Amino acid sequence: MRISDHSDFYKFICDFPNQISKSASFLKSLKLNSLGTEFDSIVLNGMGGSAIAGDLLAAYLKSDLSIPFFVNRNYNLPDFVGQKTLVIYCSYSGNTEETLFSFKTAIEKKAQLVAITSGGQLEKLTKKYKIPLIKIPEGFPPRQALGYMYFPLLHLLHNLRLVKVKHKDIDETIEVIKELRQRNHPEKDYSHHLSNHLARQLYKKVPIMYCAADVLAPVVVRWRNQFNENSKVLAFSNILPELNHNEIMGWEAPQEILRNFHIIFLRDPSEFPRNKKRLEITKEIFHRNHLPVAEIFGEGKSLLSRIFSLIYIGDWVSYYLALIYDKDPYIIESINYLKEKLSKYKEDSGVK
Repeated sequence: MRISDHSDFYKFICDFPNQISKSASFLKSLKLNSLGTEFDSIVLNGMGGSAIAGDLLAAYLKSDLSIPFFVNRNYNLPDFVGQKTLVIYCSYSGNTEETLFSFKTAIEKKAQLVAITSGGQLEKLTKKYKIPLIKIPEGFPPRQALGYMYFPLLHLLHNLRLVKVKHKDIDETIEVIKELRQRNHPEKDYSHHLSNHLARQLYKKVPIMYCAADVLAPVVVRWRNQFNENSKVLAFSNILPELNHNEIMGWEAPQEILRNFHIIFLRDPSEFPRNKKRLEITKEIFHRNHLPVAEIFGEGKSLLSRIFSLIYIGDWVSYYLALIYDKDPYIIESINYLKEKLSKYKEDSGVK
């Protein structure tokens, strides 16, 4: 079945628990004495697979951080960035032009800068301006380097005394992910794979991911993005209660349209009671319209484990769906085409 996986993409997914285990080691030589000791906000600049690490971190630390955490997906910095803003430049490749564009502005604003990358132009800029750099391994598709992006940043905020890392939760997350790796590995009997089973249900369907827990808002986006990049299919996501105020009406469309969709609810015990009730009523509406609905809960006791187990299951589902469609999950032809075209207009990118 791995006939279309010419790059052995599954090995990148299998490496995820190793990424978590190694994450703290990338900060051992990191010198933070150039940074201040007080921060009034955090801004993480990134795109795609790099930015989602910031979204997940902000959601996970929502109850622990005493200052705002903003993820910036654009060329320009927010106007509120100042001398007490911790600005994190997050680009796996180190060459993401949107992320790099505002670097000089951040220097001029005298913000407190830190970067995380595997190399590229961003690494060169940190050396030029003597900015603390978390250097992570290269050679991964950015979307499959999430462990290298997320967990070093969590340790960074711990070292800056902004949060406290829960080491037991990280250990549990590693063990749960290892167990999921064993259960979903391509060498196992495909008929017993949760991820392969769901992927087959999604064949010739448009996946729609919903959640009712705030902390899972970036997780449904991650699933959507993985379907886009790995499986090469359109996918969409939203979160309760917002979807009950507008999107819910879209499900009154004609049956010939509705039959093209498959709903996936990502669940967590932290759901606010009223949102949980909304979810159950929303499911009733879907069943009434004969829409297929799947529900997936995260695994483990800790919130961290539940978040990343859901992410990991989604990675496997998108992988198997790619194989069903005979698509190589590694190849991102349209993205590379766009980058190639944009490279002809470097004079407008601001990257120097």
